[in-house]
Amino acid sequence: MHYKKLTMKAIVELAAPHTWPASSIPVCLAAMLSVSLTHQFSQYLFFSVLLTSIFLQCAVNTLNDYADFVKGTDTIENSDDPTDASIIYNELNPKSARNVGVAFIILAAVSGIYAIYIAGWIPVVFGAVGVAVLASYSFSKFPLSYLPVGEVISGFVMGGIIPLASYYVFTLQIEPMVIVYCIPTIISIGLIMMTNNISDIEKDHDAKRKTLPCILNRDKTSVLLKSLIILSAIFVCTLVVVYFRNGSFLIPLMIGSIIMPFNRLSNGRFMPESRILSMNSILSIHTRLNLYYIAMIAADLILGAIL
Repeated sequence: MHYKKLTMKAIVELAAPHTWPASSIPVCLAAMLSVSLTHQFSQYLFFSVLLTSIFLQCAVNTLNDYADFVKGTDTIENSDDPTDASIIYNELNPKSARNVGVAFIILAAVSGIYAIYIAGWIPVVFGAVGVAVLASYSFSKFPLSYLPVGEVISGFVMGGIIPLASYYVFTLQIEPMVIVYCIPTIISIGLIMMTNNISDIEKDHDAKRKTLPCILNRDKTSVLLKSLIILSAIFVCTLVVVYFRNGSFLIPLMIGSIIMPFNRLSNGRFMPESRILSMNSILSIHTRLNLYYIAMIAADLILGAIL
């Protein structure tokens, strides 16, 4: 087979920047929590941790595409979204894609050097957990991507472990309450994976994957997903009212901001041909919900200092 040359366009598509809110928002939330709870912030540490998180997600996106291509899961016939099958649509040598994924891991390690210098070996442990999950998701003998736990694991690792690790780097404190504060983020990141898997039910059935949507079916999973979106919004409202009350005036704006993408998500019915619409909608909900959450924490801090 004749492969085309690796281009910057192909690298960007492998990195899938439209998914970066799943890795960047947890770091931003941790930074805002560190400012709110301990009044500590370092822009150098922030960018070190942020770049590490983003590059690790780029590696996850790239190596997952590589694994799906090598296993024959992704084909031109079943991949309607070019951004989800860059190797196929750009006619790349899969080894080139694998090398790009490894390069992203190296960039993540380099980006984290300053954080390790400041915070010591504990961030290395968190990073090792992330790499282990990456390996288990696509490359182990029994890949996690073939099991109905992908949503839970991706949500907890990216929405919970990343903020917990980031908060430690920013403050040098392990604060268990960070996991509580991050419940909405854990849920919404898990829902990104769930939306992806609903759209891929037919493809996953053919690959003999037992994802949660494959087990529940499309209709039941769509009801669960929409219910969890509402639950994540309820968690934001509850956490803000209980812990960051001065920022609660932004709650109506947050709710209003997610109505349109929620309706788009519902109208798309999670079919393969509407995959791009579904993914854009859930990413929009995740981003708006959590950015408003961060803004409410910031507003609570500012108004608390004034009032």
